[in-house]
Amino acid sequence: MYSTSVDQQTGNTFAWRPLALLMPFQFIFGLIYSWSAIAPAIHIQAGWTHSTLNLAFSLTPLALFPSVMLAGRLLGRIAPKTMLAYALVLFTLGGAIGIGWAAPLPFLLGYSVLALGIGAGFSTAACIAFVGDLYPARRGALGGALLALYGLSSIVSAPIFDTLNAHLGWRVALAVLLVIYATLGWIVWFGLPYVRPTPRKRASAHIPLTHLLRHRKLALAVGGVLLAAPLGALSFAVIGQFVHANGLGRGFAVIVVAMMAFGNGVGRFGFGLLADWRSARFSRDAVLALNACAALLLLCALQFPNPTLLASYALLVGLSYGGLAGKLPALAAHVVEQGHADSVFGLLFGTLAFASFLGPLLGSALGMQTALIVVIVCSIAVAGLSLIDR
Repeated sequence: MYSTSVDQQTGNTFAWRPLALLMPFQFIFGLIYSWSAIAPAIHIQAGWTHSTLNLAFSLTPLALFPSVMLAGRLLGRIAPKTMLAYALVLFTLGGAIGIGWAAPLPFLLGYSVLALGIGAGFSTAACIAFVGDLYPARRGALGGALLALYGLSSIVSAPIFDTLNAHLGWRVALAVLLVIYATLGWIVWFGLPYVRPTPRKRASAHIPLTHLLRHRKLALAVGGVLLAAPLGALSFAVIGQFVHANGLGRGFAVIVVAMMAFGNGVGRFGFGLLADWRSARFSRDAVLALNACAALLLLCALQFPNPTLLASYALLVGLSYGGLAGKLPALAAHVVEQGHADSVFGLLFGTLAFASFLGPLLGSALGMQTALIVVIVCSIAVAGLSLIDR
């Protein structure tokens, strides 16, 4: 039977196998980040409207919001491996529903909500729980690394889909990709260790989230994520539109989107590593300060839109948005007692998902320019939270 306690007991011997087996789940459920490659193919070949395609994207973080919080609670009662099995069932079933009918409503419910929304919520919470159980001293760095792979998964998924789509069409291409990922997921799942919840975790599962939110540090952490994350989410949604509106060209739009994606991946790993190296509080303060700097840079770019300012902003906001996610595994263990870490991570990551839904929603409701001003103000104001929590 595979040992799961070497790293916990000695702190010297690092068990690579379970970490390696968790990596494929980031590419499986990070398929949502390849939507910019999938959506145009569906629009051209199936004629689905842009509003339907935008809804398909936004439903995923909306469904992830309650599911990751629910998963964090359930992990006090069930093993992370069992939770990952639930996630794979939802991915397999949701993918079959979405592709089987190939109509907008089944696709929205199956692919966007079940497979990549609820399934991703369960998978993310389970993977971070594995990291906390097996590598407690490296929770920040390894949790951030997994979340970075999740955010960078389009580097693998988008080219595979694009190649298959050129020969098979969008529906068969996506079906093949889903089958490959589902098969891979089930294969690696059998190799994962079974880690039972500790008595402390089981006890924490019965404590209501409202009780946990009475902790001042946790309330501030939730507020910080809720106010800071819409800047990055909205920027990912409208940066191409903003570049085109200022006549900077399609090629430059591709460059700034790539820079944001690169910054997002680096930020997730870097700020998780920073939390282990310095502290979870230091990582939080640093990412809120970086987010405020990005907001100020965007304010300058709104007044003087030039390539240098926009490229600098794209990289900076990518780093800060990724950092908001990367710091969460370590922050969850910091703000309340260790036994509640899974529930708290679920709450914080769920808040991040909801805030990521709110960003584009503000853009649709208020218009790009007004929405950017609103999230700029929120990002600068929330940096003051780090001064309150001392």
